Amino acid sequence: MTAGEANGGQIRTATDGAGGDSRPEARSVSGAGGVRIVYETAGATGAPAVLLVHGFASDRRSNWVRTRWVSTLVDAGFRVIAPDLRGHGESGRPRSLAAYGLSAFRDDLTAVLDAEAPGESVHVIGYSLGARLAHDYVQTHPERVRSVTMGGPPVEGSFAGFDLAAARSATATISAASTTAASTATASTTADGSQALNGETARYVGMASSAGNDPEALLRLAEAVRRRAFRPRAGAVAHPLFIVAGEDDPVHDGSRMLAAELPGARFLGLPGRDHVSAVTSRVFRAAVAAFLTELEEGRRSDPSGA
Repeated sequence: MTAGEANGGQIRTATDGAGGDSRPEARSVSGAGGVRIVYETAGATGAPAVLLVHGFASDRRSNWVRTRWVSTLVDAGFRVIAPDLRGHGESGRPRSLAAYGLSAFRDDLTAVLDAEAPGESVHVIGYSLGARLAHDYVQTHPERVRSVTMGGPPVEGSFAGFDLAAARSATATISAASTTAASTATASTTADGSQALNGETARYVGMASSAGNDPEALLRLAEAVRRRAFRPRAGAVAHPLFIVAGEDDPVHDGSRMLAAELPGARFLGLPGRDHVSAVTSRVFRAAVAAFLTELEEGRRSDPSGA
């Protein structure tokens, strides 16, 4: 689908507190391999754009809209673009490992940006898996990025400890519609007791099996991303970088150390927040909005536009 087709087929959705007079608009483009990628926009045309990249087993609305990220950024004067990653939400859910290579996510994000911000650079905010994808995107498409914010980045490796074979065995006996059943069945063994799961695999199975998700697609995604080492200290490019993590999140210390090692990076720890609750933090939202506003004010005062 071309940008024109995407824009011509827009579907207006409920505001969910999107901020200002802007109503989020759900649209779609054709991503890598023809996978349909659904995304939402909000904010004034011509405002600086922000691309929001959600986490594993989440979607644009639960990660960004209902947590008031969209309203906060729109009220701060930004235009927001929030896609559902492939395998998630309303986007296509292929069930092959090959469909979830990092290059596929890059192509999807580029297709969305080409439709909504052609020729522009944007601020990229990613949480958890989205932080990994944001980091990868800025390495390969630096000209499309103004800044990067990584929340809860998987500094010790994406999906570390994940066992695909055991996870697939477990999901064969779990109803994807029941989060409670998923967490009970994966606590130590599959539902029939035939195969024990390690703690990390159990956690990802529980997330993938929550209501509305497609476990078969998400577990293949986890395995595909796991196979590509995450090296956040390598190849850093000259973009403003903000790293944020909850102080009760296991990635907190590594994230703080990463920020200290990368020239010019900023770090914010969120007291009393863990990996799940950090993204709902008002302090997090306000700090990122202030960071982006500062950068935009700097661009306006710089004749070169850098």
